[in-house]
Amino acid sequence: MKPVFKPGSVALIKPLSLSAGDCAVYSYKGRSLLHRVVKTEAAGAWLADDAGRIEPHLVPWENISGKVLSRNPLAGGLSGRLYSKIRRSFYSWFA
Repeated sequence: MKPVFKPGSVALIKPLSLSAGDCAVYSYKGRSLLHRVVKTEAAGAWLADDAGRIEPHLVPWENISGKVLSRNPLAGGLSGRLYSKIRRSFYSWFA
């Protein structure tokens, strides 16, 4: 199964309001990760990847940034190609 979001993708998120099946962005060891919500409870949300390589794990609410609303709105068409070219150029300056 291919991931919907690739490393470096831009996602629009909103503050917490999660339920099973949503995608959530959370912090782990200084990185932002995105996984599917399996279930929620008072302590946090249980998250796992869609490919089944990562076992469901409990993430405390304070580490969760929010729910993913959509992928990058500039992902397709001419605007998406221009955005990608500008982003690659920008990041190459710092590599």
